[in-house]
Amino acid sequence: MSKKTEKRLHTFTIPEVKPQGWLKRQLEIQMQGLTGILYDIWDSVGSYSGWLGGTGENWERAPYYLDGLLPLAYYLDDTQHWETACRFVEWTLGSQDEEGNFGPIASKDDYWSRFVMLKVLIQYYEIKRDGRVLKLFDKYLQYLYKRIREVPMKQWSSARIGDLLYCIRWYCEQGEKEHIHTEGDSFDIHALVRMLREQALDWADIFEDFPFTRPAGYYYNWDKEYSHFSWEDYHDTMKYHANHIVNVTMGFKYPAMLSYFFEDRDYGAISLAGIENARKYHGVASGAVNGDEHLSGNNPSQGAELCSVVEYMFSLQTMLEAFGLPDFADQMERLAYNALPATITEDFMAHQYVQQANQVLVSRAKRCWFNNNEESNMFGLEPNFGCCTANMHQGWPKFVKSLWYRAEDLGLVSMVFAPCSLETEAEGRKICIREETEYPFKDKITYHVEEASHENLEFGIRIPQWCTSYKLYKNGTCIKEEDHREKTGVIMPVCRGLKTGDVIRAEFSMDIERSYWFRNSMAVERGPLVYALDMKEKWKTVKEVAGVRDYEVYPESAWNYALEENPAFEVSINPVGETPFSKAHPPVKLKTKGRRLDAWELEANSAGTLPTSPVRPDGEEEEIALIPYGCTKLRVSQFPWYINEDR
Repeated sequence: MSKKTEKRLHTFTIPEVKPQGWLKRQLEIQMQGLTGILYDIWDSVGSYSGWLGGTGENWERAPYYLDGLLPLAYYLDDTQHWETACRFVEWTLGSQDEEGNFGPIASKDDYWSRFVMLKVLIQYYEIKRDGRVLKLFDKYLQYLYKRIREVPMKQWSSARIGDLLYCIRWYCEQGEKEHIHTEGDSFDIHALVRMLREQALDWADIFEDFPFTRPAGYYYNWDKEYSHFSWEDYHDTMKYHANHIVNVTMGFKYPAMLSYFFEDRDYGAISLAGIENARKYHGVASGAVNGDEHLSGNNPSQGAELCSVVEYMFSLQTMLEAFGLPDFADQMERLAYNALPATITEDFMAHQYVQQANQVLVSRAKRCWFNNNEESNMFGLEPNFGCCTANMHQGWPKFVKSLWYRAEDLGLVSMVFAPCSLETEAEGRKICIREETEYPFKDKITYHVEEASHENLEFGIRIPQWCTSYKLYKNGTCIKEEDHREKTGVIMPVCRGLKTGDVIRAEFSMDIERSYWFRNSMAVERGPLVYALDMKEKWKTVKEVAGVRDYEVYPESAWNYALEENPAFEVSINPVGETPFSKAHPPVKLKTKGRRLDAWELEANSAGTLPTSPVRPDGEEEEIALIPYGCTKLRVSQFPWYINEDR
C-alpha cells in the first residue's frame, strides 16, 4: 500500500468560500424553512435526541441534520442555530469513553452513525480549529483498529466505509498540517485502512463490472423477501446493500478514497465507469439515479430518492478533489440545479422522499415503487421514511464547498459556478475574489479581484462539457475565444498573475440542445439546466403537523405532449427573483410547439410507460412552455417526439 496523500485538487475550508447573490438567498430560504425549525418540531433531532444524551432517536438522524445545519448557520451568521448545532457538538466531544468510542450508549455498537458525526466534526473543526476534534478522531480510530478485528463492519457500515475513509484521509492531512501524533505505538493507521478495505462492500468491483443492469424488481420480489427472510438475511438473498440507492451514491466516493492509500488500480477510471453505468441503466435527465428504495431502472416514472441526490453531490465533491476531472463538476451542477430544488418546495417547508423525472400527479396512492410506500412522492414533513427529512439539509451548504479548488498545477480553479466570494492566502499573501453571476440561468460569470498581488499564481476556469464556444476576458480584453464542439470538458488556464482591481469574465454559449434517454425520449437542455413542461398545478393540503403541511398536487392542464424532432424555441430570460427556482417567475422560459399523444395515459397513478420515439401524435400543434426542471413540481422532462412530415 502506498502512503501517497497528494491529490490533484484541494477544497478550501468553510470560512474561505462564502455564498453570495441568489445562492445566499437560497440558503436563507432553507433556514427559514424546515432546516431552521426542525429541532423544535421533530423529535428525531430535538432536545430528547440520543445525541444530546436523551432517550430519543440515537442513530443517524441527528448527525444527518447537523451535517447541513452547522455549515448553514455559519454561512448565514445565524447565532441561534449555530448554538443549537454546537450543543450537539459539545455533547459529542464529551461523550467519548476510555476505549475511544463516542456517541449515545444505546447505539454504542453501531459504526455507521459515527461516520456521519465525524463528518460534522470535520466541518466544525474547519470553522473553530478546536483541538478536541483531533483528539476524538485519534482515540476513535485507535478504538476501531482494535474493535473491528473482533466485531467487523457489516451491512450499513460495510456499505458506507467510503465515508469513514473520507474522515481518515482528512485526519491524516491534519497530521501533516498540525504535527499531531497518534497515541500508542501499536496504532498503525494504514493497517486500519487495509482492514477496512477487507471489510468493505467493494464498490470498485461493482462499478467496474456493473451487475445491476435492470431494475431491482427484475431480480428480486420484495414481498417474498420481506415475508421469508430476516433483516440479517437480505444482504445475501437480494444483495440489499449493493443495490440500495443511497448506498450506491455514497459508494461513488469509495474508489476515490482508496486512491489516497493504494496505487494498485486506476481508481479514476473506475469512478467514471461507476457513474456512467449508473446513468446508462438507471439515470434520468435530471442527473439523478432512480432508486425507490433500490435501483429501479431509467423509466422516468420511477422514483429517485432525495437522500441519494444530496449524497451523490457530496460524493462528486470528494471525487473532484481526488481526480480533478471536470466531468464530475458537470454532473454536480446537473444535480444541484435540477434534481435538488425540484424535490423540495420553494419555501423549503416540505419535501418528497422520491421525485419522478416525469411527474404528473403527486398523491397518496399505489405506484410501481420497488419497496417504498404510497406516500413517497407526496410533499410533506416525513413522507415514507424520515431519513430524507434529516439528511436533505446538507445539499446546498455542502455545494458551496464545491465551487472553488486549489490546484497543484493551476493555483486557483473556479470549478462549479454560482455567486460567491473566495478569501484565502497564497504564499502568505491575501487573495479576495468575488464571483458575480446569475448562472445557471445566464451565461456570464464575472470575477472581481478585490485583493491580490501574485505574479505567478495561475487562475483557471472549468469549461463545461455542454459548452460549444466560449470567450474569456481580462480587464475588458478578450484573451481567449474558442469553439468547443468536441465538448470534452477541460480546466482552462485563464491567466498567470492576479492583482487588485483585475476583472475576469467568462461567457459560455448556452445553446438549446437535446439529449436522449429511456425509449429514445428527448430531454431539452440549455447549459446545465434541463427544461420541463410548465404544467398548471393544484395543491391540496392532506394534513398539518406542527405547522408543516403534507400536500398532494394535481394537474390542471394536459401533460401527454410529444415534441417535434427538431423543435424551435422562443427563449425569454428574466432576472433571478427572491425565490431563485420559482415556478411563477422562472428566470428562463422556452416556448415551443407540441402535440398531444392520446395513448399516453396514467398507469398506476403515474405517467404511463413512454412509447418508443418517434411516435405518431393525435392532436393538432399547440403552444406549450418549458421552464427549468428545478422550478417544477409536476412535470414532463423526457418527451416522446415525432417527425413533422409537413416540413
